[in-house]
Amino acid sequence: MSRYLVAHLPAFRLERCGWSADQLVALAEDQRGALRLLTVTPAARAAGALPGMSVTEARARCPALQIERRGDDELDDLGALALQLHRLAPRVAPLPPDALVVALNPSPLGPRMDVEGAALREARQRLTELGHLCQVVIADDPSAALACATWGNHDAVIPHGGGPAALAPLPLGALGLPAGDHELLLSLGVTTVGAFAALDGASLAGRLLPPSRGAHALARGLTAPPPVGGPGAELPGQLTRLLPDPVDQLEALVFILHAMLREAAARLAAAGLATAHLRVLFGLDGGGVHELSLRLGAPTRDPARALRALRPRLEGVHLPAPVDRVTLDLPHTCPFDGRQHDLLDAHRSAEGFEDVVARLQDALGAGALGVPRPIDTHRPEGAWALAPPPAAPVPAPRGPAPPGARSAVDPRAPRLLAALPDDPAHLWEGAPPPTAPPRPALLLPQARPLDVRAGRWGLPAALHLDGRWVGVGALRGPERLSSGWWTAAPFTRAYWRAELSDGRVAWLYQEEGHWLLHGWWDAG
Repeated sequence: MSRYLVAHLPAFRLERCGWSADQLVALAEDQRGALRLLTVTPAARAAGALPGMSVTEARARCPALQIERRGDDELDDLGALALQLHRLAPRVAPLPPDALVVALNPSPLGPRMDVEGAALREARQRLTELGHLCQVVIADDPSAALACATWGNHDAVIPHGGGPAALAPLPLGALGLPAGDHELLLSLGVTTVGAFAALDGASLAGRLLPPSRGAHALARGLTAPPPVGGPGAELPGQLTRLLPDPVDQLEALVFILHAMLREAAARLAAAGLATAHLRVLFGLDGGGVHELSLRLGAPTRDPARALRALRPRLEGVHLPAPVDRVTLDLPHTCPFDGRQHDLLDAHRSAEGFEDVVARLQDALGAGALGVPRPIDTHRPEGAWALAPPPAAPVPAPRGPAPPGARSAVDPRAPRLLAALPDDPAHLWEGAPPPTAPPRPALLLPQARPLDVRAGRWGLPAALHLDGRWVGVGALRGPERLSSGWWTAAPFTRAYWRAELSDGRVAWLYQEEGHWLLHGWWDAG
């Protein structure tokens, strides 16, 4: 049976920025337009600054408080710190945002030697040497060890089966319950983990969310610890959670997925990987699976970023039945060094044009890359085409010209730069070119027929769009476009720019008595 060492680093998020635990510093992030504290050093907490406060409120209590802005590379630094504990065991992983977990191998010496105590002391010594304040706990379950390390006041080796007793005196907040359940229990006088564990599990089934019921099982020592990933461990292609009771509430599913994303991120960080593709499979009560696929703009292993992208998609999902299991699938992973590369990276600045084209074609497909080429036609939808990217320029031959070769410009030819005063072209020299007619930013692939209410002179006074009538405030035009009778599909159109009452600006045309929508301008 594996045992788990968890090191909680209360000031890690500021220590990684160069601050020490005895300085008055707080880490802050912009939240809904206000700069709020995420974490504080022990010294700042003692001075009255607490996580969740606004910077203004915290500085009212602690005027000397200094503010550090949250960076995007916290998880990478935590993963790098986890590598420092590989001497204890090969399976090590970060527990964002400020803890590490080590799955200790069972000792062949059994209880005859204090192997776990030695591991605890070595972990503390190593982290202290690296400049980190820490508290270390060893237990049967990493969640129990994390709670004791975060909310306890000393290092501890919790004996086998002693998790519930070690958790019992901790405040209820140590379990990280959903806010509504936490407030409900406090209102009932349940203030400690031990009091929560004493409640009857059956009576909680219909009153608390699944995460709270899972925490109740942890408090009673009835949970099975999850596997801990690491460079020497196999990374799972899927993470699955079986729910004790079917769930049909969005917030409960978000809570479960957040925990799963954190576990996946920890394993990816320990292996130096990231992903740009997530698949969530909701197992439905009574049978069936609902799949949700999400592609991110760039490879990442930041659980907060993945959840921000996933939540809007979840809000638009309508499940036909409650969910009894959730699977998080990472179908594609890639090596990741903690930063996203792009075409503006310095290491790509000397990359040749043909290499850039080849790399993009490999990534996107040969047909996805091209150069817009204008076409000389009056038909708007045919005025351009996507041409293949140009080949690399061929350098001109150097050295003396071969005998008999003539220059493209004969130096003995008369220079035709001084036009005669009576030359009509001379009158246009220096005149500005004619202004091209405006074109909309968005051209529809095919013009869409419109129902129109005619007003003065037969021009549109209202358009039927998106199932409702929208008034036309102003019309500019007409711009008449036509093709020759000899073309395969001759046309004659009168285009108008229509400013609608809802703020949109449409590009319309009339042809053979019918009105059609062909594009949209930006409202500005």
